[in-house]
Amino acid sequence: MTWFKRYLVGGLVAVLVLAGLDSYKHPGEGMRYDAILLVSAGWPVVAAMVVGSTIGDVVHDVRHGKAG
Repeated sequence: MTWFKRYLVGGLVAVLVLAGLDSYKHPGEGMRYDAILLVSAGWPVVAAMVVGSTIGDVVHDVRHGKAG
């Protein structure tokens, strides 16, 4: 994984964690709009990167005969 991907994944995970912490700090209230926007923009990207990375690792292993 290149430094850029690590930086991007770390930033996206931080966005999700910070949005969760914002909700945790305000119990009994609804999520603030900025936290909702951060989570709604961040989770699809994180999910796509995790699924894409997993598929890429499987394909790489199959091509090099390491699967199974």
